[in-house]
Amino acid sequence: MTIPSKLAGTGFKEADTGVKLRILVGVEALEKEGKTHFALTAPGPLAVFDFDTGMEGVVHKFAGKKKIYVSDYRRLGNVMTNTPENWVLLWEKFKREYIAAMDAPEIRTVVLDTATEVWELLRMARFGKLTQVMPYHYGPVNAEYRELIRKAYASGKNLILLHKMKDEYVNDKRTGQLKRSGFSDTGFLVQVNVRLWRDEDNNFHLFVKDCRQNPDANGMDLMNDMANFPTLATIVFPGTEEGDWG
Repeated sequence: MTIPSKLAGTGFKEADTGVKLRILVGVEALEKEGKTHFALTAPGPLAVFDFDTGMEGVVHKFAGKKKIYVSDYRRLGNVMTNTPENWVLLWEKFKREYIAAMDAPEIRTVVLDTATEVWELLRMARFGKLTQVMPYHYGPVNAEYRELIRKAYASGKNLILLHKMKDEYVNDKRTGQLKRSGFSDTGFLVQVNVRLWRDEDNNFHLFVKDCRQNPDANGMDLMNDMANFPTLATIVFPGTEEGDWG
C-alpha cells in the first residue's frame, strides 16, 4: 500500500505490522534478592556489564549452559575515578562497549548490572558529582541515557536493566516505601517493569508492576521456578513458547 500523496516526500511511512521478539525489562530489587540470577536466565549469548558484586557466585551456574561475556567495571571504578577526566574516560569506554554489544549480531541479551551505577557513572562523567546539580542541567544527560535505551529497541536485542532500591521521600519525609534507584524515566521507556523479592519462607517472587506489551500481565506474581526470563517473556508475548526465549 502506498502512502497518501500529501505525505509523499515526508518522513511518514506505513507502520510495520511485525513483532520483534525482544524485551526491554526494568528490574528492581533489594540486595541478594535475585537480580543477577534472573538476568542470567535470559537467552544467550549475553553481554553483561558488571558494576556490582552480583555476578560472583551466580554466573558459574549458567556459564556452562550458554555463552556469557562479562565486562568488569568493579575494579576500573576503583582505579580510574580519582579525577573528573577519568570519570569521562570510563563513561566513554562503557559507551563504546555498550554500542559494540548492541551491534554484535551474535549477542541476544545485554545486561546492565546495575543500571543504577551506570546512571551514577554518567552523572559523574558530566557533572563531577551526584548531588547539588540544578534540574535544568539534566536535559542533555537525560537525553544521552535515553539514547542508550533506544539503541536496544533499534538493535532487536533483549535489554535487562537491573536496579537497586532506595527509600522514598515526599517533602523531605520518608514514606516508608521503597523505589527504584536510577534514571527516573526508565519505567516509561522499557516494555515491562518487574520487582523481585523473597518472602519469609524464602520463596522467590517476580511481580509484574506494568507491561506495555500485554497489560493483562499487570499484577502477575511468578514464584520460584516460574520467576525467570523465558516464562516472563511468554507472558509479555502471548503465543510464544519458552523455547523461543531459551
